[in-house]
Amino acid sequence: MYINILLISLSFSFCLQIFVIIQYLSTKAERYYRIFLGTFIINTVLMVITSIFMFKHPVYFFNLNIKFLVWIISGFVFFILLLLKISILIRIIKRSKDPAFYSINFFGKKVYEKGIIKQSEFVTVILSMPFFLIVGAYFVARLLNIFLNGHI
Repeated sequence: MYINILLISLSFSFCLQIFVIIQYLSTKAERYYRIFLGTFIINTVLMVITSIFMFKHPVYFFNLNIKFLVWIISGFVFFILLLLKISILIRIIKRSKDPAFYSINFFGKKVYEKGIIKQSEFVTVILSMPFFLIVGAYFVARLLNIFLNGHI
């Protein structure tokens, strides 16, 4: 029981740290750097506690439900990638409404300028798509299996 909670919280913190690193690299905001440092400290403490618990009670690691843990971790990764894609989409929509990124042509229509979609955002969306689809499909398939069969 305790080891499941430790591993799930460690995986959640690790996925959050990856999300924060991506956000920091794309925005260079100071708050993401501070959150990154906080998740680094939390990950270190959780890893030390898990290691101590493993050496004191190794029998709990033999009784782990790996299928359940992988399902939970895939859910974390799926939702973090979904949040990443949504945040990129929101930034693009905000830029599309900014008059600095479009001009009006002769017929009164908007013509978007170069730079409305940054290259890093485009690459992030394209490169994360296979992981998003594979992890999301596994998470949703296991979720449907739980609802239809009633067990993990």
